[in-house]
Amino acid sequence: MQDFVSLGYKTLQIMLGKLPEKGQRDLFRPLLEDFIDMNHELVLLSATIDWNYLEEEFSAHYSSQGAPSVPVRLMVGCLLLKHLYNLGDDRIPEVWVRDVYFQYFCGGVFFEHKFPFDPSDFVHFRNRVGEEGIGKIFACSVKLHGQDVPKASRFVLSDTTVQENNTTFPTDAKLCKRVIDKCNRIADQEGIEQRQRYTRESKQLVRDTYNGKHPKRAKKAKKAKRRLRTIANIQLRELARKLSEGQMERHEKDLALYKRAVNQQRSDTDKVYSLHKPFTRCIAKGKPHKQYEFGNKVGLITTGKKGSKIITAIKAFPENSFDGHTIEPLLDQMGNNRLKLPQELAYDRGGKGRAEIHGVKIITPGKPKSSDTAYQKRQKRSKFRARAGIEPIIGHLKTDFRMAQNYLLGKKGIQINALMAATAWNLKKLMEKLKKMFFRYIFQLSDPQNFYSLAG
Repeated sequence: MQDFVSLGYKTLQIMLGKLPEKGQRDLFRPLLEDFIDMNHELVLLSATIDWNYLEEEFSAHYSSQGAPSVPVRLMVGCLLLKHLYNLGDDRIPEVWVRDVYFQYFCGGVFFEHKFPFDPSDFVHFRNRVGEEGIGKIFACSVKLHGQDVPKASRFVLSDTTVQENNTTFPTDAKLCKRVIDKCNRIADQEGIEQRQRYTRESKQLVRDTYNGKHPKRAKKAKKAKRRLRTIANIQLRELARKLSEGQMERHEKDLALYKRAVNQQRSDTDKVYSLHKPFTRCIAKGKPHKQYEFGNKVGLITTGKKGSKIITAIKAFPENSFDGHTIEPLLDQMGNNRLKLPQELAYDRGGKGRAEIHGVKIITPGKPKSSDTAYQKRQKRSKFRARAGIEPIIGHLKTDFRMAQNYLLGKKGIQINALMAATAWNLKKLMEKLKKMFFRYIFQLSDPQNFYSLAG
């Protein structure tokens, strides 16, 4: 499949770029490997990842001719580092320039004083490879753990969480104000003369809605909300009258969304909470400090063995699906990635419904059977207690690996952000494993007699 990037009035074909070959020396510049610690965790990780496989998989998204693109290893390496160290698209260039290990991990040969591409290329790459391409990166992060995953997959843990979208707290007043501003912008683009723009009045009306539950402000706030809704409907009707058929076709989808957002009622289902992310859902999680979260549900499966746990499947759900209905898509993802399905899957009480999916036994907490022996009761209790181990993983995904808020645009952005966060978690666990293996090897070389006596 050939990919094209539009630049103004020109359309260019993009050819797959290549990194310079390692080993070729420069008289005035030392190689990175000459002065960095080759036993650093990022160096060890870069030697473990199969970069050639990723380049072959993504080469189908590029043309055989045209301007060279950013090399795949450089682009994928920066995306991985971005989530590993909780950096934004605009922040990664600054850190990359001053960190030699970042440059080596991305395939650099010599130290570079300037970031090699514009951060906007991250957006182009994510759009180019899509959810399927990012899913291949995630699958690689699982397979890097080798034989640990099939052994640990006999018993797995699963749960859901909410990945909040980068939106403000939604109120009807703010949505109406946004609709008014959007209508004015459409009128400016199409050269339509409006009867009134309501710029100053709408701005003051939004101020009047602040702290609207206070007894002294409630009446004024309610009146301001009604007036904002009236103004928004006036603007929408005026555009519907004055736009030509061709202009109406261009803005029909947006105007339908604006009309829906302005006229929705409190008891309506499938409400609009954000104009730039209309797929945002209001999800009640029962937390005392945050009763509602505005985003999308994400389900994940992790290995259930003691010690470090690997995320074997993760998927975002645009709709507010029932927790029990998220299990089957996650198991399907494991099957598509050629991972062995587990024998048992532990879920909380929200996963009740089906006792078995694809041959996997779904176990949830409940009263023990009268026929269970004392040993069976202890086993079940142990598994349900082990299921709580997935909760800190979700916490780390949010605080350390950029899953607390989704800053990517579009419906596919929620899936891409979740996949990259899980990839970063798996790679972080692999880095810890590689570091332990290295120190174990050094200890074995330095004192082999004591090492084998301790191992025995």
